Amino acid sequence: MGMSLPEGLATPALVVDRDVLGRNISRMGEASLSGAFAPLPHTESHTCARIAELQLDAGLRVVGVFSGGSAPTTGEWRPGAVNALRPGVDVFNDATQLAMGSCGVEDLALVVAATVISVPAPGRFVLDVGSNVLGSDRSPWVTGHGYLPDFPRGTVTGLWEHRAVVRLPDGVPGPRLGSVTALVPNHVRAPVSLADELVVARHREVIGHWPVTARATRT
Repeated sequence: MGMSLPEGLATPALVVDRDVLGRNISRMGEASLSGAFAPLPHTESHTCARIAELQLDAGLRVVGVFSGGSAPTTGEWRPGAVNALRPGVDVFNDATQLAMGSCGVEDLALVVAATVISVPAPGRFVLDVGSNVLGSDRSPWVTGHGYLPDFPRGTVTGLWEHRAVVRLPDGVPGPRLGSVTALVPNHVRAPVSLADELVVARHREVIGHWPVTARATRT
């Protein structure tokens, strides 16, 4: 995803690449300033005051009439088809958006950092992250429970409350025990809604911890 994880993370942790996040927000802000359509971004996917401030700074305002919504619509809009969009997921993007072609790997701004806690057999390893962090969302566009940027041919075949099992094709080297790897959730809203904070990083350095401000208000 273009982001190397910072060292020394306490896993599992939600890590946001500050530069990718900024590009994603700027892209929508530029579309708004062009007058092509009026984005009406909502905060349901991040519920974070700091990110909402960045959206406002990019010129994103609640204007016009809502007539379309969601990240796939944002990527597929055509002049004259709609006059407003209500994007949310595309501040981060996720495995579903990647599989649908709505974003590229370079547009993935949020990953879950997880530690390899077991390598029981060749082509199989276990991570210290489960449904209590990722949620249990499945996607018709994604096989398994997420996307592994370091192991793009791997599949998260099993998910329990605190554990995830990954299988790799024959002959694909796996990670070493104790290493930390990135997992992109199928749908980003679930893990953010379950988190207390986002670890914000740039160039492998942690530059901030942003509270998930509105978490307690979600239903």
